[in-house]
Amino acid sequence: MKVLITGIDGYLGWTLSMYLTDRGHDVLGVDNFSRRKNVAEIKSWSATPIKSMKERLKAFKEVFGKELVFYEGDLTHYDFTRLIVEKHKPDTIVHLGEQPCAPYSMIDVHHCNFTMMNNIVGTNNLLYAMHHYSPKTHMVKLGTMGEYGTPNIDIPDGFFDIEYRGRKDRLPFPRQAGSWYHQTKVHDSHNVMFACKIWDLKSTDIMQGVVHGIKTLQMTDERLLTRFDFDEVWGTALNRFCAQAVIGHKLTPYGE
Repeated sequence: MKVLITGIDGYLGWTLSMYLTDRGHDVLGVDNFSRRKNVAEIKSWSATPIKSMKERLKAFKEVFGKELVFYEGDLTHYDFTRLIVEKHKPDTIVHLGEQPCAPYSMIDVHHCNFTMMNNIVGTNNLLYAMHHYSPKTHMVKLGTMGEYGTPNIDIPDGFFDIEYRGRKDRLPFPRQAGSWYHQTKVHDSHNVMFACKIWDLKSTDIMQGVVHGIKTLQMTDERLLTRFDFDEVWGTALNRFCAQAVIGHKLTPYGE
């Protein structure tokens, strides 16, 4: 299977590229390195040493015996996105190329608007490129459980049955996002659903929780390590607690 991974330089994208390659799939990737830039912007860094993409690709070929096709570019530029989809016509697009941080999106109007533009426009460009040039491609889209908020009832798998004033229907479960980042994920889910409806595209929207860990079986070379963020913006609570425990610092569950 030919798989295009957007956001391949990120925490999940880089790890997934090795996992799929190890299982015999052909992987190509896209990234604009915004994760590196955005983490550096707040004067932070990855606790694990992250190599440049040039070094990563070299190590990838040495370990797996095959080239990883990589394109540097921005999904919000439609012509760039279109050309890649049109040229490769991947069987699957694993769409991880979004700004993934709620605190970053809440800093100010500029970070909010960057998140909106990057996430929503990038996804829409992929959908249009699939529609026009690769309609049989299946998109695997990373959503988030944060789309639903914390309702006082069980959250069903996407849809739920409702009866109101004597009428019944099956509707998408209501979204109650808690940040501008989560709002972009809500918009993405609606846009993907609409595109599948009007163009008969195929997509799987995965509403995952926090992903953790820094090591997989494929990371047999230190040049292949993925990132580990631990700061108050990019580091998850679990990552921060682990980092604090290692250095003997008291845990800060309340952000002290």
